[in-house]
Amino acid sequence: MIGQTLGGRYHIVEFLGKGGFGETWLAEDLHLPNKPLQVVKQLKPYSNDPSVMQIARNLFNREAEILYKLGNHNQIPQLFAHFEDNQEFYLVQEYIKGHDLTQEFFTIHPNNQITKVNWDEDNMLKLLEQILEPLSFVHQNNVIHRDIKPSNLMRRDSDGKIVLIDFGAVKQISTQIKNHQNQITSTVLVGTPGYMPPEQEAGYPKLSSDIYAVGMLGLQALTGVEPHEFPHDPDTLEVIWQDKVSISPKLKAILDKMVRHHHSQRYPSAKEALNAFKFKRNKTFKFQFVIALITFAIVTISMTARFNNLSPKHRPDPRFVPRQIWQW
Repeated sequence: MIGQTLGGRYHIVEFLGKGGFGETWLAEDLHLPNKPLQVVKQLKPYSNDPSVMQIARNLFNREAEILYKLGNHNQIPQLFAHFEDNQEFYLVQEYIKGHDLTQEFFTIHPNNQITKVNWDEDNMLKLLEQILEPLSFVHQNNVIHRDIKPSNLMRRDSDGKIVLIDFGAVKQISTQIKNHQNQITSTVLVGTPGYMPPEQEAGYPKLSSDIYAVGMLGLQALTGVEPHEFPHDPDTLEVIWQDKVSISPKLKAILDKMVRHHHSQRYPSAKEALNAFKFKRNKTFKFQFVIALITFAIVTISMTARFNNLSPKHRPDPRFVPRQIWQW
């Protein structure tokens, strides 16, 4: 593909990656000044049957409309174009200059040895809030991301903010399988083991499925343990993680609710989860303010008492007014 021009406009210059849904390329936009770089995603349906292609085409157009709407948020790539070429579908999106969070979860040493990075509580809290901000916008539009993980979260160079990429809903376009009655009978699973909750594995994702993924991401940041490595309680099927890290009880309760086994016991959407984090931060700030106020009061009382205990000859005379001596 390198060197080819798609749609008479997008000149492919670099291969970025490949997945079950197709391939991703970096391209120059020949129709704009300075030929800015854009990301081109190629989506391939598994069948070339005309009826399958028509369904894929309808899905593609629908999902493109959703991505175009979501691109209004500053932390979601804009959709610039979508088109069909030679029975293959293409999305053209904003190129985000930065790095994905995989680089922040693992450290690669000069000898190619890889170690896992443990985040402190405050940095993990900031990370999850930065993810939940744009995810709240996504959920308000009744869209499920379905594949939240470090490689799908970009840290933008220009401002350090987290940008959500690779929405899993679009990947369904390339996985449709049809029977003879023109009905979709099954789809290839969209998601990543460890970050994917039970209902999503069963093919019934909810908005709270994304909350589970964000919660597991938070646990990974705190403990250095990858999501698929956490054990589960054999009776309740809940994730066992509390023994691997020491954090505040309030934060522990929030994370515990995010990764509950049954979707109905989690926060229903990103907005509620974000509010819980903000409440914790505000409560912590108020507590710190009260502590500071008490400390100030103790210091003031102590200094006043010390002043009152001074002997009269060492105590300043409040009637004393310094004489100003003028020299000409």
